[in-house]
Amino acid sequence: MILKGFLKKEMIQVLRDPVMVVALFIMPVFQVVFLSFAITNEPKNMRLAIDVAPDDYMLQRVYDRAIASGWFLEIPGAKGDAIRIVQTGKADVALIGPKDGFTRSLERGEGQLQVLIDATNVLRAQAIDGYIQAITTEVVKEYINEKPPINFTLRLLFNPQLDTQLFIIPSVMAMILFMSVVSLVCISITKEKEIGTIETLISAPITKYDIILGKCIPYIIIGLINMLTIQLVGLLLFDLPFRGSLIQYTLSFFAFIIPSASIGLLLSTYTDTQQQGMLGMMIVAFLAQMLSGAMFPIENMPAFLRWTAYINPLTHYTYLVRNTILKGDDWGYFFTHTGALLAIGTVLTVWAVKRFKTTL
Repeated sequence: MILKGFLKKEMIQVLRDPVMVVALFIMPVFQVVFLSFAITNEPKNMRLAIDVAPDDYMLQRVYDRAIASGWFLEIPGAKGDAIRIVQTGKADVALIGPKDGFTRSLERGEGQLQVLIDATNVLRAQAIDGYIQAITTEVVKEYINEKPPINFTLRLLFNPQLDTQLFIIPSVMAMILFMSVVSLVCISITKEKEIGTIETLISAPITKYDIILGKCIPYIIIGLINMLTIQLVGLLLFDLPFRGSLIQYTLSFFAFIIPSASIGLLLSTYTDTQQQGMLGMMIVAFLAQMLSGAMFPIENMPAFLRWTAYINPLTHYTYLVRNTILKGDDWGYFFTHTGALLAIGTVLTVWAVKRFKTTL
């Protein structure tokens, strides 16, 4: 009977805690859904550009077959300066024939085709090369009885050695910064609630904005120090390149830190203990990481998850870090993603500040 009463008490205590209910019953369902839909390294929705002459019908057929395969996407302005399109991040791969055309090179007895790939994602780059070669060989075999040899010239941009670390390290850096800032801000406030000192702060002759800034700014400074330290470790230990500007890199961090700190503040308004805060942070961190493109390409996800990923601040910061480190300065790309971060941060900040109570 004593054990029965104790078990009943524990079950009631767990079910009364909304954060525990979410962590124990709702999160497993989300994990199954996201792991099933989002986590796959099979490349999909790869953006294909082509540099083709009007009379180069064989290369046009290769392009049409690639689009029809479902692996590749047609993009606006996909025909023209294919090299520039890949360099600016508008395409993942470009097909470039010789000056007199891919068709003429086949007629001469040896097909010449250059494949230009954005290699920031190593697994994706390797798969793209394999798909393009298979599709091209299949098309040529269908239209030419005696199949001539095809000389594929592969050019890998931004990561010619196909070094996996160059893709993973920037992603890990973004995730570490996100988790550290969210958890530190959230726990610092829930700790005050748990030990009762939040009442002293509320009754003091200061505004809630003073409390919020006093709780957030120290951890923003710590996050900045962590960002610079992690980057230095990447440069020294892993020979990580840094092709962009320090100005863009630093401004990206400050644009990212606004929604990150706001998420930590918002979590603290829904939790009353450090345990609840940690559980909430784990839930948010899991969803943010799975939907950020840090480990698994967003392009592989179904449409409804892809839209969710674009309102995730970690998505935009991961893209910015990778672009600055591996590709260099691109102010159009920079303003697009920092603008998204500032918009997301504004919404989250207003939401969190309105929920932050200064009455007992």
